[in-house]
Amino acid sequence: MLIPVVYPPHDNSPPPQFSPLPQPPGPPTPEPPPPPPRPDEPAPPAEGDVPRVLYLLRVLWLCLFPVGIVAAGVGTLLGLEQARETLLALEVGSAQTAVLVSAFGLWLLLAWYTSRLLLDRRFEPDTLGECTHAGFAAGLRRWLPRLLIPGGGLPIALFFLLQTRERLIGAGLLAVTAALYVFVVKRRAWLLRLSDGSWLARWLALDVRRDAIAAMVREDRMATPSRVLVALVMLLQWALLAALLAWPEATARAIGSPALVLLALGSWIVFGGILLTYVPKALIRVPLTALPALLFVAFAPLNDNHRVAPPERSAARAVANRQPADAWLQAWLSTAGADGKRPLVLVASAGGASRAAYWSSAALARLQDLGEQEGVNFTDSVFAISGTSGGALGAASFVAAVDARRQAQDAAACTPWQLVRDFAGQDHLAAPVGGLLYGDLVQRLLPVPVAELDRSLTLEQVWARDWPRSLARRCAPGPGARPNPWSEPLTALHARTTPTEWLPLLALNTAALARGQRVYQADFLLPSGDGLDLLDPSLGLDVDRLTLAQAVHNSARFPYISPAAAVVFKEAHKDEETGDVGRVWDRLGDGGYVESSATLMLSDLLRDLEASGKLKACKPEDDCAAQGILDRSRLRLLLLFNGPSRVDDWLCRDAPQAADAMPQDGQRYRARNVTLHEVGAPPRGILHSNGARGQDSTVELIKRVGGCGQVAELRLPATQGQRPPSMNWMLNRASRDFIDAALLQKLPVADADVGPAQAQLNAHLRQARGWLLQMK
Repeated sequence: MLIPVVYPPHDNSPPPQFSPLPQPPGPPTPEPPPPPPRPDEPAPPAEGDVPRVLYLLRVLWLCLFPVGIVAAGVGTLLGLEQARETLLALEVGSAQTAVLVSAFGLWLLLAWYTSRLLLDRRFEPDTLGECTHAGFAAGLRRWLPRLLIPGGGLPIALFFLLQTRERLIGAGLLAVTAALYVFVVKRRAWLLRLSDGSWLARWLALDVRRDAIAAMVREDRMATPSRVLVALVMLLQWALLAALLAWPEATARAIGSPALVLLALGSWIVFGGILLTYVPKALIRVPLTALPALLFVAFAPLNDNHRVAPPERSAARAVANRQPADAWLQAWLSTAGADGKRPLVLVASAGGASRAAYWSSAALARLQDLGEQEGVNFTDSVFAISGTSGGALGAASFVAAVDARRQAQDAAACTPWQLVRDFAGQDHLAAPVGGLLYGDLVQRLLPVPVAELDRSLTLEQVWARDWPRSLARRCAPGPGARPNPWSEPLTALHARTTPTEWLPLLALNTAALARGQRVYQADFLLPSGDGLDLLDPSLGLDVDRLTLAQAVHNSARFPYISPAAAVVFKEAHKDEETGDVGRVWDRLGDGGYVESSATLMLSDLLRDLEASGKLKACKPEDDCAAQGILDRSRLRLLLLFNGPSRVDDWLCRDAPQAADAMPQDGQRYRARNVTLHEVGAPPRGILHSNGARGQDSTVELIKRVGGCGQVAELRLPATQGQRPPSMNWMLNRASRDFIDAALLQKLPVADADVGPAQAQLNAHLRQARGWLLQMK
């Protein structure tokens, strides 16, 4: 019998499955381990329960120092006008520029490296957790550290690229940013290509870490190479702090202010990211991220080290007894004004940091040179100079230069023009910036004050130490030269006046911040003055040994670069009825806070002389000279303004000769629109009201001296489309050359961009030169 055979259809179906035969009881057969992940594919992470937004916030908090400091650094350097001016004060091709490029690269590299270390570590407990979106978490951990490099580098490089003169610096910074970005993106692939036998592979321990690096696995400990690199960076930063404390000017000037800022930012990233976040989380499981802010707030009442004229760093002897202004007027009349015809010149030197210091000292030195060309000594006719902020530095520099010339080995070769430009043209910014970012920053985290960490000291020392250096270069002292005036009491400089050689009186203006009042430091007394006299014995203040450098600094405590400083009583003040008990009288800040034109002090001076009867309009029949009275017609006013000025900024336009010519305030006829006035009007109004007070005070003073015929306004000309000289404590060569050219009348009057303003300056220089002829 035939049995039919049926073949299955050819449908490629799988063969039938059969149940396995039952096995005897025993241990189960283990499953084979999963194959290792391929080097180019990360292992699939376990599913998490942390939402993406929460995961992002946790990552940002973990990387608070690198991310926050990069953002703060860009915002500070590009958002603050003072910081931008500091960047633009760099000399292209200088050593400071080279250091800036290196510090820039180190800052970005440390930001990337610190954030990578933080994100590559699996801390216990794991505060990041597992994100619900594994790809988002992996991308965030991969790209956040990398993006810190272009995020921090591109804005600053672009800022320089948009400039004309500094474009080459921008190209260098852009190249550094690009090179670093390529390095951090390609670094992992480059490491994986290293052969196991190479020295770099052995040092990085790639034989045991290669798979973890390929898969971006979070590790349980910091690798030895990372520890070495972090230790080296910390050692570098502490060495820099030590150098700034030991040699503040030399170290800071070699590096430059912009590079110091970037180096400080880099040190904060490593200190905060590693020592305050990584190490505490690894050892005690609790980060100390907020510790600096807590210490800053907690110790602020205890660690104030900013004090005016502390005895340990003030003059060796006390300020001399001062005479009233009318007594000094008698002394002036008996010397420079004995003929009864020589004009008496009052000078107001407005504020403006280094620009004001250079402009005002150079302008006075220029008039001194012009006078000598006419055979007269301009200084003999300058009765008093009132200075505010940088104008105070310029005023003191000029008077000290005149005194130095009288003691020089070769007086003919020692010109105030050369000396003041050498001194005021120095970098006075780097040392206080170094003090601010390093020593004084450490002080803010200590519970006790350390006087040596006060950044005020650095600026005062810069002036006191720079002066002998400038003398050695420009005006070598002769035998028996007097001590450095910057370390002597404030009144010591004018005390060098002789019966035949007059030195102008100094009045340096500052501000009491709690009161909001004007404070002056002067060689003379003003019984009827409106301002507060810091040296008034009746106040009982511990400032008896105030030096010239300290007095200038009190006037020029530029915001944040120089701190507000406490003036203390000799004995603690007690008023039980009101509960007012304490040692601090007030804190002094920049004189420009109250009024930057320096004219209010001169109005007080004239009012005091009028009240004493020593200043009046004399009639022909009056024998005023014999009575020791100054005829008002002999008054002259010299106004030194360093703000870039257009034609209608001159109050006495075209320098009129008529004594009764009144000032014309061009600001009354033009105003600039306020962008987004709903938001911008209040702050702009507050800021501009200070300048308006100075303008009103200047107009009043011009009227008080007798009108525009007795006034010369030396204002820095504005150039259309050109960046003005900076208002920090450093001027670059281009700024100094522009100021020199304006005072030497070398700027072309035919140039439409600068000519009209230069023509106004030329007219007022001629006005002042006419006074010189009256001094013969």
